[in-house]
Amino acid sequence: MNGEQTPHAGWKPIPLALKVLSAVMVLWAVGSAMNLPNLLDSGLPLAGFFVYGLTAFLVVLFFDFIGPAIFLYALWNRRPWTAKWAFFYIGLFILNGAVALFTVSEQLGLVQILVPNLVSMVMLAVIFWKQSYFVGAS
Repeated sequence: MNGEQTPHAGWKPIPLALKVLSAVMVLWAVGSAMNLPNLLDSGLPLAGFFVYGLTAFLVVLFFDFIGPAIFLYALWNRRPWTAKWAFFYIGLFILNGAVALFTVSEQLGLVQILVPNLVSMVMLAVIFWKQSYFVGAS
């Protein structure tokens, strides 16, 4: 490999916007881990209902840990399916928030629904903007 070729994997070739997004995802996961006991007791919305305990844990595990971990792995390794994965799991999160907006907003409050959804929409916008990074990746 000569010095002029761009590496296909690793931190260095990742565009700055996706690096910032990665940091936000890691901070989100840390915040979620810190709030996990509260979520298990207070519950969280899923498909228009509140779930508690183990079900709430599994929801948080998927949306806040597994989904971002797969995205970060694929981003690091520059997999061509990275953007599709992000659109899928972040889209599910936004859809769940939209359902919650109409079904449980009185119990949860608009701010607790809208802020995570707006942040997720910004994440999707950044991924959409930088999806060319993944095109042609191997």
